[in-house]
Amino acid sequence: MRYLTKAEDNKALVEWTNHVVASVRKEPSFANLIDLSAVLVRHGRFTEAVKLLQFVERKYPGRYETASNIGTAYELIGRNEDALKWIVEGVQRNPDSHVGTEWLHVLILKAKLGQLAAPPKGQSFVKLDFGNDAMPRRPARLPTGNRGEQLSLYALATALRYQSVERAQFVAAPDPIVAGMLLDWANLELLAGSVESADVLYDAALRYGSKENKVIAARKALVAQILKQAKKNPVFRDGQCELCEPPQT
Repeated sequence: MRYLTKAEDNKALVEWTNHVVASVRKEPSFANLIDLSAVLVRHGRFTEAVKLLQFVERKYPGRYETASNIGTAYELIGRNEDALKWIVEGVQRNPDSHVGTEWLHVLILKAKLGQLAAPPKGQSFVKLDFGNDAMPRRPARLPTGNRGEQLSLYALATALRYQSVERAQFVAAPDPIVAGMLLDWANLELLAGSVESADVLYDAALRYGSKENKVIAARKALVAQILKQAKKNPVFRDGQCELCEPPQT
């Protein structure tokens, strides 16, 4: 994947904005208005996005895209109770939206509102117990998804990846919620995915303010050891990577 430079990203944003505005002027359809709300959010015009989405909800009631977008816009202006109400509504309208990961967005908002019990020391608000050893242990308990189903490690990692990437666009470091999500994601990668990804994610968790310096240092040392051994004695092993493919049903 080729990452965009800041200049390229700004150019793409301008082009996208111009395209969406022209489309709305030509046809103010539901899809075009939803795109316009996303443009407003990307430009930091959150209050305008809320007002537009309130209009969209009146004109096209009951659509999950509206609930999801207005929930996000409310969160970005600090109205977390309203945000939670609309994100929950979006899940009810379409549990499969956002790759089925909005259960985690709900949990984030509850954490911000102080509606969750404090997690044990060393754990994030998701309450995954990876232990304190260099190699994370498999959590005995995993969260449940949008329909109350027990999540697999693959589904959990998908949610952490999706929601972390989305949140990092708008939330600057340091931020304890993002730090916790990145650390959980890193631990999952080391446990059942890519050690290279784990190494990068541990650094990202520290940048976002994780206080788990000791355990992160031990796990980064383990990653370095694994990579050194692999370079010294490369052997192909047909092992299982739980985060690479969804579980067979």
